[in-house]
Amino acid sequence: MVRSETRDGITTITLTPHLSADWPQVKRFMALIAAVVFVVAAAWTAAGIWLALPFAGVEVGLICYLMYRVCFRLSYLYQRVVIEPERVRVEQGVRGPPRREWLLRRPDAHLHLTMPVKEVDLMRLRLCDDHGGVELGAFLNGEGREAARQALRRAGLIETADRWWETARP
Repeated sequence: MVRSETRDGITTITLTPHLSADWPQVKRFMALIAAVVFVVAAAWTAAGIWLALPFAGVEVGLICYLMYRVCFRLSYLYQRVVIEPERVRVEQGVRGPPRREWLLRRPDAHLHLTMPVKEVDLMRLRLCDDHGGVELGAFLNGEGREAARQALRRAGLIETADRWWETARP
């Protein structure tokens, strides 16, 4: 998802992954899976196959751990681009204060596009200045990357591309 906000000449663009389920929904799903697995394991234990119960615990524990590792991080992952008159600040983090931050000088800052070579590839967005840069929206799908591109263009950033003759669109 791409959210853009302009206040007092400062534009803030926030990029977050588009998810089919957020963290509270994933927790409810894990609880449902755990309930079903433990009911089946309890039935097998009552039938005399007591070894089903510890394996059910290991199975549920592994599923919950893997869902946590994948879904929790993606639910709260963000990149925030703050475009000020003198500089461009890119913040990246997972829930709470940013873990990484890049500062780019505003006059030199530009959006560089790497156009897809194959039809299945996605366009890559990179915010650069003379001293380096940072990739934006690697977690976004094609529509999200296009929305981020348009938001950055509306904010006044110049756009360059590796194949400039193919990107000459208004």
